[in-house]
Amino acid sequence: MTVSIPTTVTSTAVGFQPAFKPVTTKDRHACALAAVATLASTTLENVWQKAEELGLPKTGPYAHVIDGDFLAKLLAQYSWVATVWKACEKPSQLPDLCMVMVDYDPEWEVGRYGVFHRAKGSHDAKFVEYVIDPTASADRLVRTDLNVLVPSWYIGVHPMGKTPNTTAKK
Repeated sequence: MTVSIPTTVTSTAVGFQPAFKPVTTKDRHACALAAVATLASTTLENVWQKAEELGLPKTGPYAHVIDGDFLAKLLAQYSWVATVWKACEKPSQLPDLCMVMVDYDPEWEVGRYGVFHRAKGSHDAKFVEYVIDPTASADRLVRTDLNVLVPSWYIGVHPMGKTPNTTAKK
């Protein structure tokens, strides 16, 4: 398992820095855990340990073990509340913060996990939408060009004790 937390983040938006520090992985079965690590501001190793304590097998594949209920239990370990899986077709249907599934294959019921965030830019009042893609190359790790990472499913997340922003455009 290869893990790295980049010191610089390349994005399609010049000078843009995401609110979450990306956790990356080359293990194609660990992208869900890397997305959780990104949200939790912790290491992938820490998330692996918590996941195994919750019943994740030590060897994969994990596609049908890491379901919505499992992700909710795992995120709760880091004080996050998760919604259920919801289908979507475009970023405007997403809540302000969520785990997304991109490159979804309906026949196999699998895809890649990422973290979607809609946040106010630091330099102006415009909102910036971006996806952190844990398995992407360094130059595509943080993407603001969302037309190439179309989400098929998402699980909304928010910190425990706070209510989610449900004003996403339909």
